Amino acid sequence: MTQTAIPNSEHPSSHPTNPSWSRYGWLLGREFLLLIGGLAAYRAARLLVKDEIDVAFANSERVINFQQSLGILNEMHLQDLILSSDTLIWMLNRYYFFAHFLGAAIWVVWMYTRHYEHYGRVRRVLFGTTFSALVIHVAFPLAPPRWFPDMGFVDTLQEHGPKIYDTETISNTANQIAAMPSLHVGWALIGAWAIIKASKSQWRWIAALHPAGMTAAVVLTANHWWLDAIIAAILVAVVWAADAPIQRRLERRKERSARRPSAA
Repeated sequence: MTQTAIPNSEHPSSHPTNPSWSRYGWLLGREFLLLIGGLAAYRAARLLVKDEIDVAFANSERVINFQQSLGILNEMHLQDLILSSDTLIWMLNRYYFFAHFLGAAIWVVWMYTRHYEHYGRVRRVLFGTTFSALVIHVAFPLAPPRWFPDMGFVDTLQEHGPKIYDTETISNTANQIAAMPSLHVGWALIGAWAIIKASKSQWRWIAALHPAGMTAAVVLTANHWWLDAIIAAILVAVVWAADAPIQRRLERRKERSARRPSAA
């Protein structure tokens, strides 16, 4: 009698759709394509508003008046409290720059490699927030507080370094009138949520300090107004809520697939 060979369920070849194998194939290539597309969109948004300096200053006046009416126009006073501390300024300047890009890269890679089951939703919220913010950047260009020295603001990056906006690479890429909303704060909020959601460690709640620290960094370095951080938080919440039905639908589809009897 001829015996039918039973495939070894532990052998990698018997799991062609196992995420631990497929995620480093075409799925990883897809992520790189999305990253390239995101960078291209950011560059395009910058080119659309690079000559809107007068509009950016006019919009800043509106933000100043609005914050004043709310009683929260105190960024310059808070900055005064830390200007005497070179150490604190040194830390805030570097947190503003390095914790934004490098920090985001670290937690995105960590989610992709260690917690892929959560990565899809986190990536959707990250991209949804970023592209929504780019639309606002184009529709509402806004000058940062550091461009208002007459109000008492000090450009701490320019005064104490690192002078990132003097470098050719950053100056040709960064949109300096994209203050509203603050993607520094938005990405920090998403990163904290992703870490707390995915990790089982009792220390995971420490991640909540990241958006708090980033908010302090962007305000005290005079790179953003309070309203930029507030709108960023609202935008993340809206995108997160809009994605919730998509996540529920995907989870139901996964449950249905898991209930189907395996083929003999």
